[in-house]
Amino acid sequence: MTPNTGLDAVKHFKSTAWTSAERAQVYDRNTNSTSDLTHFLTTEFIGALQQRIAPGSAVLDLGCGTGVLTKALAMLGHDVTGVDISQAMLDQIDTGTGPGRITLRQGNVFALPFADASFDGVITRWVIPHFRDWPGIVREAARVLRPGGTLVIDHTSRANYALAAREAVLDHTAFGYDPRVRGGDANGFYAAATVDELQLAADSAGLELVDVAPLGFFRQNAVFAAVLGAEGHAAYRKAVDAFWQDPGARAFIQWFERHVTRALPLEMANGMAAVMKKRA
Repeated sequence: MTPNTGLDAVKHFKSTAWTSAERAQVYDRNTNSTSDLTHFLTTEFIGALQQRIAPGSAVLDLGCGTGVLTKALAMLGHDVTGVDISQAMLDQIDTGTGPGRITLRQGNVFALPFADASFDGVITRWVIPHFRDWPGIVREAARVLRPGGTLVIDHTSRANYALAAREAVLDHTAFGYDPRVRGGDANGFYAAATVDELQLAADSAGLELVDVAPLGFFRQNAVFAAVLGAEGHAAYRKAVDAFWQDPGARAFIQWFERHVTRALPLEMANGMAAVMKKRA
């Protein structure tokens, strides 16, 4: 694809930004922690799929990067295939992680190198929001799902941005997630969605939208960023990281995220997890 202005430039950047060995190594270092809030939220996210599939299921980790979800699902005993556009990312993954089997394939999330109805479950994290035409990824995921199979995706909440805009001016660059199609740079762009947009994407792919819930009240919240400002939000993020080191505070955050966050209105957190099921 030839880069140009607007959406094509964003898609080109996002599709090629992770292909270097250096970027893959940095990405692996930034995502391989098993003792921070992000890891906890990822574990909760995986649980949305784990509770809906049988033991030893064939699972596709779509846009797997350096294998955070791939390895976790293999540890749960699933037969996991990780696919990513970057061979450098795939090279970081230890396929000996088990007891489940890990298979790796280089491929494009918009044109997956798999036959129809190949997997019992598909999961993807930190991929969907990178592309404005994300419904195309959902359609490809649905194509490779078996009837009755489950798809779990993450997205950013358009309602959270709207609430942030009512409270104060949001510095998108400082926040790091910029839903404006034209504005900011390609690196910072992150798509956003409403429940209606998720429903439309599911319907067009032959999927049933089963659940949509906020994900990461404390981790990613445009309202906090807007109200606190760039410096205040940076201080807030450092404070949350510090609180996480205290066992009592960590237990409270975990309890809140498990039992309160998922019951909140979608405007109360920037991240959200959506579960879809392929119709029989």
